[in-house]
Amino acid sequence: MAREGEKGDCIGWAARDASGVLSPYKFNRRPLGNDDISIKITHCGVCYADVLWTRNQHHDSNYPLVPGHEIVGVVTDAGASVACFKTGDIVGVGTYVNSCRECEYCNACTEHHCAKGATWTFNSIDIDGTFTKGGYSSYIVVHQRYCFLIPEGYPPAMAAPLLCAGITVYSPMKHYNMNQPGKSLGVVGLGGLGHMAVKFAKSFGLNVTVFSTSASKEEEAIEILGADKFVISSDKQQMQSLTKSLDFIIDTASGKHPLDAYVTMLKPHGVLVFVGSIGEVRLQSLDLLHGSKAIAASAVGGTKDIQEMIEFCAANKIYPQIEMIHVQDINEALDRLVNKDVKYRFSSWSWTRNWTGVVRGRRLEQARVFEKLVRWNLLGAGAWACCAGANAQVKSTREQAMHKARAADHGWNSRSLLLLVSKDSAMAGEGEKGDCIGWAARDESGILSPYKFNRRSLGNDDVFIKITHCGVCYADVIWTRNQLHDSNYPLVPGHEIVGVITEAGASVTCFKTGDLVGVGTYVNSCRECEYCNAHTEHLCAKGATRTFNSSDIDGTFTKGGYSSYIVVHQRYCFLIPEGYPPAMAAPLLCAGITVYSPMKRYHMNQPGKSLGVIGLGGLGHMAVKFAKSFGLNVTVFSTSASKQEEALQILGADKFVISSDKQQMQSLTKSLDFIIDTASGKHPLDAYISILKPHGILVIVGAIGEVKLQSLDLIHGSKAIAASAVGGTKDIQEMIDFCAANKIYPQIETIQIQDINEALDRLVNRDVKYRFVIDIENSLK
Repeated sequence: MAREGEKGDCIGWAARDASGVLSPYKFNRRPLGNDDISIKITHCGVCYADVLWTRNQHHDSNYPLVPGHEIVGVVTDAGASVACFKTGDIVGVGTYVNSCRECEYCNACTEHHCAKGATWTFNSIDIDGTFTKGGYSSYIVVHQRYCFLIPEGYPPAMAAPLLCAGITVYSPMKHYNMNQPGKSLGVVGLGGLGHMAVKFAKSFGLNVTVFSTSASKEEEAIEILGADKFVISSDKQQMQSLTKSLDFIIDTASGKHPLDAYVTMLKPHGVLVFVGSIGEVRLQSLDLLHGSKAIAASAVGGTKDIQEMIEFCAANKIYPQIEMIHVQDINEALDRLVNKDVKYRFSSWSWTRNWTGVVRGRRLEQARVFEKLVRWNLLGAGAWACCAGANAQVKSTREQAMHKARAADHGWNSRSLLLLVSKDSAMAGEGEKGDCIGWAARDESGILSPYKFNRRSLGNDDVFIKITHCGVCYADVIWTRNQLHDSNYPLVPGHEIVGVITEAGASVTCFKTGDLVGVGTYVNSCRECEYCNAHTEHLCAKGATRTFNSSDIDGTFTKGGYSSYIVVHQRYCFLIPEGYPPAMAAPLLCAGITVYSPMKRYHMNQPGKSLGVIGLGGLGHMAVKFAKSFGLNVTVFSTSASKQEEALQILGADKFVISSDKQQMQSLTKSLDFIIDTASGKHPLDAYISILKPHGILVIVGAIGEVKLQSLDLIHGSKAIAASAVGGTKDIQEMIDFCAANKIYPQIETIQIQDINEALDRLVNRDVKYRFVIDIENSLK
């Protein structure tokens, strides 16, 4: 019975206050419109969202509140314009019941991201001005667009959880291509969402690993749900054994828990998607950069995906595991839900009998932080991505002081310092010999001086390149000054190399003597693994051989492009098209590919889309150039107002924003499709995430330290953060050819090798527009 004074023809159960206690309640539904259907509710799932809003945990509950958004029932009446349904159809209603139907998201059938805001099934403003009331009730009136046909023979009670729990995991699995047979998926948590993720994954043909804090769930994960592996997430040894083993992870566990351990389990280009509110997200940017990985969030799905998912479940006999309850037991069920005492969802036969619910596993753990990386193999290509000179971190005060003090003791300035190393600036240091002349750092002061050494012999697949130019990247500062504590001296830096082939091995087919070629950040890889076979050699499973400070095939350490020549396997060389200036080609080999590769991978080449570029250094200015060639609308973000003219007038950006100006930043809310972050060093991301449109992605290409933001910032809009470092051989050649065809040229300052120490200091102090390039041919004699 309803309480005294309450009246209407719809009978429901409602919470009257923040206690969340539900009791019978009578009210009226809005009249049936031309496009509406009236549904007699037979079943309604019980979701944790019902707890959140009945107990006012988001501080926006409007009482009396009738919850429930996993609704199944029978069509009893239809408006004059209804074409999709007829009386007697079994239908479902999910988390929303209206949207504007005019915006780009509604037009794309992603109505849950409606630009004007979707109308949620309960506790939202309806078209008649009242608050919507959910499925804990006898009937509901809904526009036909937001209803879904339940196929004949599919159990109505089991259909209910599909409308929220099912679509919440199905939608991101589809969006991030987690439906490829043979791929591997990790599922974190085994509640209402987690068990559906396992069922979908097995139907897709994936190899599934379940992560749980509870050992008691192993049998149900393996024997009942068919998972391939079960892991106790608190067991460090088990977790570490899975490093780089998973293509995807879907995290269904709500509540605070760290992500860094899971990110290390992802293979290169792996994606972790969380679908529950996990509080604050904290992890190191290098965790993402190493392997070019991504973390994303997702919430429910659009109408097209929902109907597709329901039909997929029917065709593949995928059924949620439910427990039926009577509506009179709803308060007890909600308490059990809070206490995680349900496998896996509650469901009922009618509004007066049984209902369905979800447990979203919760774990409280503390996020850890990487203290440091001590080997290049751990850092991967990511460190090379922090090469934007204008945006890179500066050396420690202690190191700078040491550098300056040494120079001051001898009365040297930056330019004359190296000239005093020996009487002949082209001579090697005492005891050093060889036919290759380079400039090397001998210790962590990072001071470079002339150095002679031998290159390895020319192999059948190698080319001998006389170096004409070499770009100066911030990575050269990092390793010459031993900032990662893994530098091997003498160290010859340089990985933006351009030169002329003067000799080729017997098996070389790609090049001939006289060709102008480039060499980038790596010079070898295993050539056998899945990444090498996919032409993403920088992600080689055995570790790519870096152009300098890496172990070469002859056992010596590689030495870079601050030198007279280099010997390289033909696979890792790139043809520079005729007429393209050699000096300008050099920065393409690191700065260029570092931004081009993620722009291509994440489809930032769609004319008419909008891109934000954070930072305007060596990488940032190339991102602007590529974006304008792709036909994008470009907004540049910088802390320096002095860069406005060059961004707009010289580089052709469409808008310039001072990132420290809160008003300017807030004015851009939900305005950009993509953001590429080229700024190294610590800076917050939350303000930029709010600027992304739904399904927007922010890609980090510099080491920014700790990534820290609220999970809801990503969940609201199903957004993603990814990282990327350099690119594979196929992308590099494609990028070079694209630059030549579209007359895209880096803006450079050419220097002599004798000025390299001054140039490196200027790079640290962000005094370059935008890339130094050493004229090796004319200054290294």
